[in-house]
Amino acid sequence: MNAIRTTPPRPVDVTALFPQLAPLARPAIRLHPRPGAPSPHDSSVGGQPLWPVDEP
Repeated sequence: MNAIRTTPPRPVDVTALFPQLAPLARPAIRLHPRPGAPSPHDSSVGGQPLWPVDEP
C-alpha cells in the first residue's frame, strides 16, 4: 500500500510579509522521486540511468 505524500502547509505567508512579491507568484509542482529498478523499456527517472552497454 502506497502512502499519500503531501507537502505540509507553509509556516509563513511570504506574500503577507512582502506584498510586492505577490505578482511574481507562480504555481509549482514538487517532484518526489523514489529509487527504482527500471527495465530497458521503462524510464530511468528515480533509478539507474539507462546506458548503452557498448559505450563507456
